[in-house]
Amino acid sequence: MRKIIAGFLVLISCSCLFAEEDLKKLLFSATDLSRVNTGEIVSRMFLKFNATNENTDQIISIPKTKYTNVDYSVYESICDEKAFIPYVLNEKSKLDFYNTFLGFSQLKGADYWTFNGAKKVTFILDSYTIESPKKRKMISDATTDTIKDYLVSYYVQEDNKFGKLCFKSELFNEGDNFVTVNSTIDQIFPINRAGEYAIISFFIYDNEKKGFYYYAVSVMRIRSDLILKSGKLYATTFSNRLRGGTVHVAKILGLNWNDKIITWDIDKLNKGLYRNY
Repeated sequence: MRKIIAGFLVLISCSCLFAEEDLKKLLFSATDLSRVNTGEIVSRMFLKFNATNENTDQIISIPKTKYTNVDYSVYESICDEKAFIPYVLNEKSKLDFYNTFLGFSQLKGADYWTFNGAKKVTFILDSYTIESPKKRKMISDATTDTIKDYLVSYYVQEDNKFGKLCFKSELFNEGDNFVTVNSTIDQIFPINRAGEYAIISFFIYDNEKKGFYYYAVSVMRIRSDLILKSGKLYATTFSNRLRGGTVHVAKILGLNWNDKIITWDIDKLNKGLYRNY
């Protein structure tokens, strides 16, 4: 019996290890790993029609996982970025880390860098947990002493571009890895429908390096060719907001990444030096 139990525990341990390695290999190329291990944040951006000539890629394919089982190829705006976040994981810090995902009020005050005026701008004006998407009554952020494999929460976020939006937050845990899928319950009129704006974040723990390999992607449907071709919508806006979110997450975890707030050097961008095509 002891041998059977021991074998079962080894199997579970190996399964967690394989899950970690499979996700890391799926989401990070060898070049990505080399770059993020030196402290760089690797970013890409795509906006359909590329009217402002800012796209780094002609297409950004999001790897298929059980957390990203959606056809994102039809999405008109896709941005992603990869980084390494130092974090020593133990029983207490793992629970603390898990609880940060339930602290939606902490998202308030997130800034991003805007080329228009060359300054930081707050884009999350308010954020709070709600009881349900129907009542939308503000409640205190939840905390727990138990890590669940899957948890659904709801929150409202006031955005400087899109106004007040209600989000469904799905939190997944597998071993030492965490994934969040935050998607809109409201439509953003007149550009998309409910559920067509989402931020997906992977935190893949590396025991040797003592930290998380972080992959975040922002996806949005923009169902108006007129708006997309107008030249008044910028891929950098979406990418800079994603970077602002990354820097703010680092801040919540006790890291000062303020020097990483600027995603793109404007001169290099204008010269096309970030293009991967």
